[in-house]
Amino acid sequence: MFNHFTQDARWVAHDGPQIARELGDSSVEAEHLLVAIARRDDAAARVLHAAGLDEDAIVAALVAETERSLAAVGVSADSLTFSPFVETPRFGRSAKWALELALRIALERGDRRIGTGHVLLAILRAERGTVPRTLAIAGVDREALATEIRSSVVGRP
Repeated sequence: MFNHFTQDARWVAHDGPQIARELGDSSVEAEHLLVAIARRDDAAARVLHAAGLDEDAIVAALVAETERSLAAVGVSADSLTFSPFVETPRFGRSAKWALELALRIALERGDRRIGTGHVLLAILRAERGTVPRTLAIAGVDREALATEIRSSVVGRP
């Protein structure tokens, strides 16, 4: 599948495990791919940045979402200690889903290559999970962001 990815999209998948490790997570999930896209210097990253979602803003919203989720079950984030994982985190369900969906989005659109815009569109399609909750905390309208990605990054709306 990765042979259809652009170089930037390959780097997003490549950077996912490092980002997961940096954030103390044991698996690579869609939120790590979102941070990886924000780290790139391409059209998809520029759309994220224009929406106020640079790497720092996404990580801050992820931290807030984690604290809120823990508080919902009566756990204080301050009581937890995180240690970096030595092993490379494996791809989890949401990251695999996003990468597979990016392929389907590209095929549906008739695009020959899968770029970071396709990956971002896939990430934005999630109805449940960490990414939608994180983007809500950041005050981002996912549909408006997806519309901007479709029109300015991957071409036709």
